[in-house]
Parts: sequence; C-alpha cells; structure tokens
Amino acid sequence: MGTLGFFTTYLTVTLGRLRRQLWLLAGLALLCLLLPLMAGRAAQTLLSQGVEFGGVTLAVIAPAGDSTPARLEEYMSGMEDIAQYCRVEAMEEDEALAALERGEVTAVLALPERFIQGVMGGENPDLRLIVAGDRPLESLLLLWVGQSAADILSAFQSGVYAVLELYGQSPPPGLSWERVVADINLRYIAMALDRSSFFETRQVSATQALPIALYYALSLLCYFALCAAPLFMPVYGGDWLRFQRRLRGAGRSCAAGFFSGVAAGVPALLILLLPALLAAGGGRSVPALLGAAIVMAVFCSLFCALCCLAAGSAGGCGAMAFLVSLLSLALAGGIVPPVLLPGAVQRLSWLSPVGWLRQTAAGAMGYETAGSAWVCLILACAGMAAGGLALYRREVDRQEVAQ
Repeated sequence: MGTLGFFTTYLTVTLGRLRRQLWLLAGLALLCLLLPLMAGRAAQTLLSQGVEFGGVTLAVIAPAGDSTPARLEEYMSGMEDIAQYCRVEAMEEDEALAALERGEVTAVLALPERFIQGVMGGENPDLRLIVAGDRPLESLLLLWVGQSAADILSAFQSGVYAVLELYGQSPPPGLSWERVVADINLRYIAMALDRSSFFETRQVSATQALPIALYYALSLLCYFALCAAPLFMPVYGGDWLRFQRRLRGAGRSCAAGFFSGVAAGVPALLILLLPALLAAGGGRSVPALLGAAIVMAVFCSLFCALCCLAAGSAGGCGAMAFLVSLLSLALAGGIVPPVLLPGAVQRLSWLSPVGWLRQTAAGAMGYETAGSAWVCLILACAGMAAGGLALYRREVDRQEVAQ
C-alpha cells in the first residue's frame, strides 16, 4: 500500500475511534454555539451601561469665622463636571466628623487658616483630608481628584510667579504690585473655571476594534475549542499506541499515526467552531469564515494533541488544557477588557493563542487585524507539530519497552 493510501486508511480508522466521543462532541458543540453568544451580549450590556456610581460627598471645614467653606460650596456646585461625581458641603468641624462617622459624607477637607490669602500669596498651605477606612474606592477617587487639583494649582502658580518676576524686572508705570497680583490670580481662576476647553474628549472602546459582544463571543469560543483536548485521548493513548508499535515493526513511521490523529481532530473541531462563527458573523462571508474555521481547527487540533501526549491521561490532559487556555484567555483580555489590564499585561497579550485565534476569526469577518497574529499562529503550529511528533514517538517507544 502506498503512502497516501496508507494515510487515508489510517485516517479512516482514527475517525472511527473518535466516533465514541460523538455525544460528548455534540453537547460541546451546542455549548460553543450558545454560551459564547449569550456571554458576549451580557458583556456588551454590562460594559455599555457601566456600573452605578452615586458620587461622593466632601465636607469642607475651616477655623471658626472663616467663610471659605461656604464660598467653595457655592462655586464648586456651579462646576457641572465636578458636580457629576462630587458634592461639596460646608460644615462645622464637629458636625463634619460626626457625619463622616455615620457615613453621610465620604471625606472631610480641613482648610488651614487664611487659606485663600496663602494661595494668592504663593504659599500653597497644606490641606488635611480625612477619609473613612471602610470606603477605599471613594477615598482613592478623592485622592486622584486632589492630586489632579494640586497639579493644576502648581502649574497656575508657576505662571503667577513668572508674571510677578517679569513685573519685578520692569514694572509698567501706573500699575501697582497689588493690582498685578489680583489680576493674574483672577485670570488663572477664570482659566480654571473654563478648564474643559483645555481637554479633548475621546471615546475609547473597552474591546478596541471589535464590537463588545463579538469580542467576548469569539474569545470564549476559542477558549472552549482549546479546552476540548480530553476528547481526543482515544487517538493518543492506551491500546492505540501499542498498535503503533506493531506498525513500526512493519516499517511504518510514527508520523502517519500522529498526523492522522491531528487530521481527524480537524473535522471534530469544525463541528464546534463553524456553527458558532457563522452565528457570530451573522451568516456573512461564509467562504472566509469556513477558511478561518479550518485554520483555527488545525491549530486547536495540534494543541489538543500536544496536551494529550504531554499529560498521558484524560484527567491530566483536561487540567493542563484548562490552565493553559484560561491563562491565554486572561492574557488576551477575554476576562477583563484590554483597556483595564495593567500595561505589562497588555504588552504581553500578543503571546496569547486565544488572541491569535480571535483575530483570525475577526479578519474573516472583515475587521482589521494585526499581521503578527498570523505569524505567531504559523510558528506555533510548526512548533506544536514538531513537539507533538517527538512526544508521540517517545510514547510509542515507551510502549515497546513496556511490552
């Protein structure tokens, strides 16, 4: 029998062994069809609507007789951007601390004596912020707001000092020092009130180029396909490897056994991938989606073969595939959106197989994808094929020693 004929016969026998997993494969196919789509829609609803946030309440106190807290309450209430998340209330010290204790205010801002005069004079007096220990999120928000305000104040004070320095070098006739100090501070106050014109607002999608629902549907689909490794244990272990030993005695290479197992896994994985891809793509670009599904199935089949051969048992294979797939899903931003991942994790996301497979599917649907995903996919397939074949040969040799 020629090489091609032998491989075809071998593939047919291998597919026959996988028929034992037919019902399990059908159940997983139904799971891959329904769960990713439902999870994608749920993620879209969650990330589009956001989470409810009632804002924070900041109590402002000052030494007795100081009207600054009341003035701050009046001015800050008129700033719409701040009023959206922070309400300022002027209080007496005892009243504010009691309200903080009862949870009625988020924090208490204690102003020093002659605060406004100190700011105008360039002294920048220290402030004291009292927060509740059981509300860390709101405290962090107030800390961030305070740091931002301090940065703006420092920048404005630098401008004030620069103007006063120029005035000191060459005072214009008829313009007093007090007038210059008052005018430049008022000018920067006006700029602070109109600070929204300094910024450009950009809307950033949580999932970058892909729609949220499609992004999470494809991510979970790729994750499930990688987790299907235990289904293929019948063609990578037990009596099947002992059969390979007899074929080696007849002069046949282990390559036929290994690659027939990989080839038999492709149509099985297509049953999992293709219906879900067609549903996610809305029935569009069927030829392109079929090609993407075949590429994804080849990659997943090689991955499943590697897990089966490296683990040696269905339980170990399942645990290995689950851990690797879950790590890949997290690294690709399939759990936490990419924009919320730490910078170090975002820089490593190109190493995720889930990311490569997701971009392959997205490219078939007409979305822009990175060329590096294809390069990584091809190199990974070549590496898994070489590593899987070496493990397959080792397992067959081990069966010979056991006999």
